[in-house]
Amino acid sequence: MYTVNDFFCGCGGLGLGLQQAGFKILKAWDFDKFAVQTYRENIGDHVEQADIKELHIEDIPKADAWAFGFPCQDLSAAGKQAGIKLECTDCGEVWEVGYKNYTGENACPKCGGGNYRAATRSGMFFEIMRLLQEAGEKEPDKLPKILIAENVKALGPYLPVLAAEYGRAGYKSYYQLFNSKWWGVPQNRERYIVIGIRDTMEGAYRYPAEQHEWIPKLSSVLEKDVPESFYIDDDKAQKIIDQALQRLAKMGNVHATITPDREVKQQNGRRAKEDEEEMFTLTAQDLHGVIQRQGKDLIPPGDTCASALMHSRGLETRQDGISHCLKGAEGGSSKNYLVEKVPPPITEVCVDNRQFSKKAMEKGYGVSIGVAPALLSSDCNEPKTVIEERSTPPRA
Repeated sequence: MYTVNDFFCGCGGLGLGLQQAGFKILKAWDFDKFAVQTYRENIGDHVEQADIKELHIEDIPKADAWAFGFPCQDLSAAGKQAGIKLECTDCGEVWEVGYKNYTGENACPKCGGGNYRAATRSGMFFEIMRLLQEAGEKEPDKLPKILIAENVKALGPYLPVLAAEYGRAGYKSYYQLFNSKWWGVPQNRERYIVIGIRDTMEGAYRYPAEQHEWIPKLSSVLEKDVPESFYIDDDKAQKIIDQALQRLAKMGNVHATITPDREVKQQNGRRAKEDEEEMFTLTAQDLHGVIQRQGKDLIPPGDTCASALMHSRGLETRQDGISHCLKGAEGGSSKNYLVEKVPPPITEVCVDNRQFSKKAMEKGYGVSIGVAPALLSSDCNEPKTVIEERSTPPRA
């Protein structure tokens, strides 16, 4: 079994994937105490709250791989975009790491010193490089065979920086951009995976192939029984729906909507997506939501049946098929009633050229709903004929 150390572990997204891939996680670290608590619940007790700037190679167990989804806030389009910056520990000068024509020479532009630390959160990448340097100088047997870095799409311009630093540390680098929606997750989430392989190892790394044919529906991951505390109030819900309808022709079954609590927030110019389209990219600063049609089951595309909820406190029945907010009792009974529009009757065409009995006809033999049965070569002598046309209510 391969072993791995999980830096910047967060709540365990990368750690969970590593475990499912067969890795044994020896140690994990994160600065945020709440992330550490969540990681401990989801992944295991091998996690520790720590500032990576205070870690040294003596604190790191020997492992086959190091995984690090270093902070993206200074790179991401959803963040401050401050870039990767370093601070000279000799004179305090702060400078941005330029990704154009990067040479790997990170001397202080003010005093020329070579001692520095991360000045922005995304600059924490260089703390991993520092630990690798310490391993090479003090405990070479702790150098991992594999490096696994993960970060946002906006890392793209800095890929030459990572490649140069990997090379200086003795690793061949490989990178590829993936999107979670192609891997069975209905969320648009693009991430670079940057692999480093010790240059003493033979062969080249190959990424798994990403299919681009199928995306799961958003409804496939939604829970059926959701506590009322996760619903927003009626006024805000109506505003979110009205905003969605500014871009959507009509409401379907399930629509991803961005941050109901921030009414002017947008992502790629819109606040809601088309029916069953994958979720917006989830970010640390936003709470996204879902506009969902109510009913026991979601309505298949093209169905004429529309559902709505009528609240006992006098709310009008919605005609767009979207539920009012579900609320608990306020000093008395408070119920929601499901009201459905019944679709038009279905016309059944009854055909008989095989002399079915009346009893068999009542069971449905010789009956085709809406269209005649397939014509067979044996029907040339006794062609099918319509013997009755009637309207019936929709079948259960």
